[in-house]
Amino acid sequence: MNNRQLSVLAILALTWGCSFLFIRVIVDAGVGPMGMASLRTLLGGISLLPLALASRRNLRQPRSTWIAFAGLGLMNFAVPWTIFGIVGSRIPSGVSSIANSTAPLWVALLSVPLLHEERIRGGRAVGLALGFFGVVLLMGEDLAHLQGSSPGSIALVLLATLFYGASSVYIRRYMGHVPPVILAMGQMSFAALYLAPLALVTGSYGGDWDPNVVASILALGLLGSGVAVAAYMWLIQQAGAVSASLVTYLIPPVGILAGWLAFDEHIGWNILAGLASILAGVAFVQGIPQRRTTVPESPPALSHPAGGE
Repeated sequence: MNNRQLSVLAILALTWGCSFLFIRVIVDAGVGPMGMASLRTLLGGISLLPLALASRRNLRQPRSTWIAFAGLGLMNFAVPWTIFGIVGSRIPSGVSSIANSTAPLWVALLSVPLLHEERIRGGRAVGLALGFFGVVLLMGEDLAHLQGSSPGSIALVLLATLFYGASSVYIRRYMGHVPPVILAMGQMSFAALYLAPLALVTGSYGGDWDPNVVASILALGLLGSGVAVAAYMWLIQQAGAVSASLVTYLIPPVGILAGWLAFDEHIGWNILAGLASILAGVAFVQGIPQRRTTVPESPPALSHPAGGE
């Protein structure tokens, strides 16, 4: 990753990590998970519409691309968010976070046969392991409740993260020609079409819609879904699926730090140790230790194409 790509990765981690604050406000007001998910995708798609219309030529995608949007909207948004909405009350949030953090591992496994330029070797494998171990450290206290968790619910979360990983790999391999704004808007538009009926059937639009809830859903939809998803699509295209998926490791520590600042939540040694392990993992995946310790005798040749890993 270059500095620009690392900056986008950090901004995404901050945006999605802090999104849990907005989600907490919305859920505490009694809004159902399906209602929140459908509004997120709807507002996210709407927020990107002006940018898409600014270059109408980009909207003229072939039918095969729109079919891909329909499939990605299902796999990358509708199905995972429905799963998280269903199992959210059945397993501890920490267990869910750990399972969700398997997304980079799925991406790495799928990249071996499908993305030859992103094969996982020594340092990157160590980095992926360190990152996952860091998330386990962060959420370790909830592992005490793992025995009481439904194996079926955990399996569903793992299925959701598999869908995330498969979608990222598909986008990297087949959707590199689509502008990120169009790619994000297309997926979220279809996801909103899938999720809205579920929200209506389950009565998920209820709750106490005070100004704080309205502001939270607007922030979650416009920034956490619209702008952030477009940036993530760009990162997959430019940096690769494996590197982009590292944001999944960074979201939990940002969310914990945000909870500490906003709600004075406790931070123990395991959180600090987990954060250190995650940052070390990200550094190893990007090859930072090797770059700092290796001094070339002659000007280095480019080993990757511009914009790649």
